[in-house]
Amino acid sequence: MSTFGLIQLFIILIYFAIPALVLYFILKLAIKNAIKELKDENIL
Repeated sequence: MSTFGLIQLFIILIYFAIPALVLYFILKLAIKNAIKELKDENIL
């Protein structure tokens, strides 16, 4: 019974971790591009 709970917990972690990682990389790229554009326009 405990192994089933452990597997279920692992699946839930993966279920939440994948969208979080995708969101993290999208935000990272967006911020990187925004900073690059601001530097090109001599704002930063």
